[in-house]
Amino acid sequence: MFDLQPIDTEGLQEQYHEWIEFIARAHEGSNPRVNEDPAFTPLSKPLSASRVALCTTAGAHLDDQEPFNVLTHDGDHTHRVLPDDLDPSRLRFTHTHYDTSSAEQDPNCVFPIDRLHELVERGRIGAASPVHVGMMGFNPDPSPVQDVLAPKVVDLLHDAEVDVAIMVPG
Repeated sequence: MFDLQPIDTEGLQEQYHEWIEFIARAHEGSNPRVNEDPAFTPLSKPLSASRVALCTTAGAHLDDQEPFNVLTHDGDHTHRVLPDDLDPSRLRFTHTHYDTSSAEQDPNCVFPIDRLHELVERGRIGAASPVHVGMMGFNPDPSPVQDVLAPKVVDLLHDAEVDVAIMVPG
């Protein structure tokens, strides 16, 4: 089905460090950090029995929700709750660090809600979460993300009884 090639982890590490150096040079107030101990929690049950939420950093929000603040140098460490039964034509993407035109044409490229529902229909995933999360990916200082945003999102997903969160970058 897929021709899987080995991942060039050294090349990816080098690109990552180049990106972090660029952010530190280009954005005042940046506070780049490396997660020395990445968290990993193995699934406690199969995906076919799991409730799955989407979390995107593509600046996704509904047309009646406040857009993300793109005018600040500090980034925006807030989130928007996106209901599972949303009409994708109501999604908007407020972000200045990628071209949002593709997302506006097909939200599934950064918020794959239709693909998630197809996987539920096929029985590959147990259920879609009743809520998903839109966030802004541009945050030069990750401290507010770690200290404020992440706990709020974790609580939201915990309350929705989510087993798996799929992180989708913008």
